[in-house]
Amino acid sequence: MITTQEKKVVSQIDYAGLDLAEFKSLLDENGYVYLHGVPEDFDHVGYLKQIGPLMPQYDGELIWSIKAQERFDNLYHSLNTKPLMPHTECYEFLGLPPKYLALWCLVPAADGGGQTTLGDLHKFLETLTDEERGKLAETKFPFVSSAGVQDMGLGKTAVHPLLELREDKAPVMRFSYNCVVHEDDEFLLNLRERVLEFFTETHITADYEPNSLLIWNNHRMVHSRTGYTDRNRHLRRIWLSEE
Repeated sequence: MITTQEKKVVSQIDYAGLDLAEFKSLLDENGYVYLHGVPEDFDHVGYLKQIGPLMPQYDGELIWSIKAQERFDNLYHSLNTKPLMPHTECYEFLGLPPKYLALWCLVPAADGGGQTTLGDLHKFLETLTDEERGKLAETKFPFVSSAGVQDMGLGKTAVHPLLELREDKAPVMRFSYNCVVHEDDEFLLNLRERVLEFFTETHITADYEPNSLLIWNNHRMVHSRTGYTDRNRHLRRIWLSEE
């Protein structure tokens, strides 16, 4: 179930009323969709391929398993039980990051943690001045993979602006609270804290149930995760590229 500080809860669909056109419309409008009441035999991958083509992940595979491993307990990594800070995905890739990320739940955390939280960077951009938005588009910063991904030997590095403007297409936002090299840059340090404050005040929270599905626009939304203790928690993830 999706929760938010707002009174009106949006972008949720019950599987019983699943309609692909409505699913795509909500995804375009709100930047995310949460699908609940999903039966065990639902083909998550087959359904999501109607949204966009699958994109290989860090290890070259199309499906990434998210289950805590003790070897990563002391590193910043999605494959442990610790909280994650707001970020987009694949900020450290040279090319275009995946347009969409999708997670579906095999086993939710019994302790109620491990929630995915989402914030809308397009709405954050509206809080900036024209000068600040221009600086976001013009200034490039080095991005590096998280410590956990580097430990797996899959680390990457790339230099990008945080806001990539594109002709006739929606802009691409790249952000990581942890993994952008700031070198004491005052503008970036200030921006990180402003994003974090905005995220804290406006984010929505996904509480997983078995087979539930969450998809979001990675060019627009930042995501994070709450901590948990139940190591049985198990999600799967796919990336969908822009057509």
